[in-house]
Amino acid sequence: MQSRTHSWILWTVIVLALVGFTDSAFLLAKRVSGAPIPCFITSGCDTVSKSPYSVLFGIPLSAWGVLFYLGIGFLALLYMDTKNLLVARLIPIATTLGFLSSAYFIYIQKFKIGAFCIYCILSAIVSTLLFALGVMIWEKTKMA
Repeated sequence: MQSRTHSWILWTVIVLALVGFTDSAFLLAKRVSGAPIPCFITSGCDTVSKSPYSVLFGIPLSAWGVLFYLGIGFLALLYMDTKNLLVARLIPIATTLGFLSSAYFIYIQKFKIGAFCIYCILSAIVSTLLFALGVMIWEKTKMA
């Protein structure tokens, strides 16, 4: 994975992590301020964000999202700097956890809350793309 031809994968991880961070930070800011979430395409953003499912261990899911996306971006930057194989292998593990969490949260929106938040859907799309890139990183580093 140290080849320049594969650095696009890491840069894409960083860009996606930035998108996910921005999305989660926006939701966290709205949650902390109590301001309504402007919702388009779907109409359930406030319903989802005010549900009891929007908190894990007393912490809003959006805060967990901020930490997750910061962590993924940090790991990608750290690997680019150090070329440490352990760091590279942490990326697919973390992106798998993010993907599974997002899939569960989409399930919760559909079957428990009965409403969808477009920002949550965006986060799920980003985490799915990160998972796909994580699989690519795994494949490239398992040969090393």
